[in-house]
Amino acid sequence: MTTTKVRTDEARIVGIELRDVETTDKLTMLRGRAVPYGIETDVGWFLERFAPGSLGKSVRESAAALPLLLFHDEMSLPIGSAARWDEKPDALWGEWRIADTPEAQAAAKSAKDGHLNFMSVRFMPIRSSWTYVDEPGGKDSVVREEARLLETSLLTTPAYNGATVQWVRSSERRTVAGTPRIDAWRAELERLRG
Repeated sequence: MTTTKVRTDEARIVGIELRDVETTDKLTMLRGRAVPYGIETDVGWFLERFAPGSLGKSVRESAAALPLLLFHDEMSLPIGSAARWDEKPDALWGEWRIADTPEAQAAAKSAKDGHLNFMSVRFMPIRSSWTYVDEPGGKDSVVREEARLLETSLLTTPAYNGATVQWVRSSERRTVAGTPRIDAWRAELERLRG
């Protein structure tokens, strides 16, 4: 007859690794460059560029809840709304809250996967400087000195190549008793090791 003894006074921790992982499939935030400044692009009948700061007044006065649309489709419900604007010398950057609808989540996932990774703005010109060209084949050009932002959209083909999605993620990190959750787990790991 074989007898097996079991020790109950021993504990070992082997190969524990702490990593940040997505805990939900729900995507809640998107950040991107809504419109680059100082870059000229061909919009068909003329060339256009936005001057640095041209949208600053608009976002300061009314932008907090401006919609995020899909393909500038104003007949559909927004897929999100602006949460924060960051106007820098190179561009107008923004962060948007993603709606918890199937359409919005599908668009956000597509943006995260790199299939829908461009942005575009719809605006109302307020003050513009035009340069007219008289030579055959030449195009007039306009600098948007001030404009009112109406909405931002996700799309596959932008007017401005630099208007891109930077990241898409799930909700903000939650905290445990004022300490980020990852720090709480690290403290627990150290306690177990001690």
